[in-house]
Amino acid sequence: MKQLFWGVAVAAVVLFLSCSLASDETLSRSFDPNQIQILLNPDVDIVYHTLAHFFLPNDASNLYSADYIKLIRQAKRDLEVPPTKLDSMRLELEKSYRQMPRLRFLNLAPFIADDYASFKQALLMIDYDVEKERPEDSRETLELRKAEGKTAPLIFANAKRLIPLFRKRFPEPAERQFVKQFAECMEDEQDHFYKQYREARSEIDQQSLERFTQFWHSEGLRVIRPWATKSAVNVFNIFLSPVMRNNGRGGPINQGEQVIFNVVTSLPETQEMVPGAFFVVLHETTHRVTDRLVEEGRLSSPVNSDTVRENLVFYADNLYLKSHYSQHHAAYLTFFLGSMSGRESNVDTLEKEFIKAYPLPSSLIAPVEELVKEL
Repeated sequence: MKQLFWGVAVAAVVLFLSCSLASDETLSRSFDPNQIQILLNPDVDIVYHTLAHFFLPNDASNLYSADYIKLIRQAKRDLEVPPTKLDSMRLELEKSYRQMPRLRFLNLAPFIADDYASFKQALLMIDYDVEKERPEDSRETLELRKAEGKTAPLIFANAKRLIPLFRKRFPEPAERQFVKQFAECMEDEQDHFYKQYREARSEIDQQSLERFTQFWHSEGLRVIRPWATKSAVNVFNIFLSPVMRNNGRGGPINQGEQVIFNVVTSLPETQEMVPGAFFVVLHETTHRVTDRLVEEGRLSSPVNSDTVRENLVFYADNLYLKSHYSQHHAAYLTFFLGSMSGRESNVDTLEKEFIKAYPLPSSLIAPVEELVKEL
């Protein structure tokens, strides 16, 4: 099995707890939630750091945060970093990013790469026609190729695999121009700022990692175990990223008979941020189970299936925490209501506002309630 590039992490904690796992599902024999890894990897974060500079109003894939951009600008001043290519091209790229919806795939594209260098090269060389490339003669040396005037670029094997995938995802010339500029800005940002920035804050990052893993040991794994057991994955990785705020990313990768599930959530820099980071992981994990209710055709009328999938997760986790871990119920409601929760602290009122904010078709209520009862 090929290794995802964030599988080689800067810091990793593999959590082995002594409790045994029992399940009547065949998939549980190939996946033990005790093996979930919690990771840090700046090579993952630079992708999202670059995307976080583009503001997408009312878009679920938006990573932009005024607080994050303010933090980064101050860090560049502190490190005496001159304006980067991303700084100078941000508005131009943001305009294109808004106008071309297929570019949102960049949020999940890193999940199909084996390493950051190949990912970046595949974007930069998206116009290169791999299919027309002649097979290389293993007896030829680089010097001999140069002497004979052979100018085919040196491309990582994994990049050659990715280029056709990206060409299919981004068929329009304008889209390909964007991803090349995106990769150039990402590379420049990494070289001139981000690598130095993450080294400077390595102690903070380590403390934040430890803060989350302490919660994971004491409560997190126990809470998420029933959903993770039913998630039909073989490998499960959690990435803590300082780019993420009140959102996250979750993506399954099929590699042969293996399903690798990667979740990106916020790196909690304070104790108060830990529950929110965990709730995002819970949300993405629950998707793996509740999405099946939508796929099974449980809808009685045509609706926006993406919205239904999201609201179904919210409804399921609301029921689950209310019935199984009530000590986290109010915090969960408040976190996902955000500013909508105002100053309200009464859990019953919060729940009413929550259900109103994330409505669910009536045909799905009974199935999801039954699902939660079985956990």
